[in-house]
Amino acid sequence: MTHTLVGVGLANAFFRKRMGKPAVPILALASNLPDIDAVVVLTGDPAAILLRRTFGHSLFLLPLWALALSLVFRRFYPQLRWGSLFGLTLLGALVHLFFDLVNSFGVVLLWPFSDWRPEFGIIFIIDLILTGLLAAPLLLSRIPSMRGAVVSLSRGAVALAAVYVLFCAVARTQAQQVLNSASARPADFSYVFPEPLGPHRWRGVWREGKRYRIYLIHPFSGRMEERDQVVTEIDDPRVEKARSTAPARRVEWFFKAPV
Repeated sequence: MTHTLVGVGLANAFFRKRMGKPAVPILALASNLPDIDAVVVLTGDPAAILLRRTFGHSLFLLPLWALALSLVFRRFYPQLRWGSLFGLTLLGALVHLFFDLVNSFGVVLLWPFSDWRPEFGIIFIIDLILTGLLAAPLLLSRIPSMRGAVVSLSRGAVALAAVYVLFCAVARTQAQQVLNSASARPADFSYVFPEPLGPHRWRGVWREGKRYRIYLIHPFSGRMEERDQVVTEIDDPRVEKARSTAPARRVEWFFKAPV
């Protein structure tokens, strides 16, 4: 839903006047294009999750997916210039990549040549504030007196969404500083994950040796509450045997920490 609203917002704010109404459905659909790799879940294989955000989100393959979708759009909107059509489709797909990068699941941008999975980790995967900001112009334009203001409303919403993402990035930096100040010793691993319902709450993970400590962090007050402790390294030959397999190594690569 949020990816679709991003596309609709961008179309109404910057392209509807220039390209007409087709800009809205084109960007709405193109903003979901990279999720074509979600088809892997139809296999029913639990390990299919490891292929999410791979071949659909690859910087190498994305232009090809955009080209294919542009050819489909060409049948419905022959009046649009080919360059504009392809550019709009590719823009929607790239904006999708950005909004996947800002949450904490990461994107395998260089698939199939690298397993590098970057992420910014600043927004929870479902953020009601971000979705609400992007949906507001569509809701407000239903009011008779504001029906002609969809362009200005959309521009305002896109600007507020950008400010909100930046604010979340600042909150993440603050949360990481709160976590780092909790111990005099450096951690073997530390990370902060976005929590639902806004940037005022973060999940902190701090590992020393075999033990993970999990915290709820309030970055603006500097408070930190320990919520759990987890030990994932146990002396069990069955676990070690499982860990030595390729699927297990990929699972542990996919999941950064027990959150």
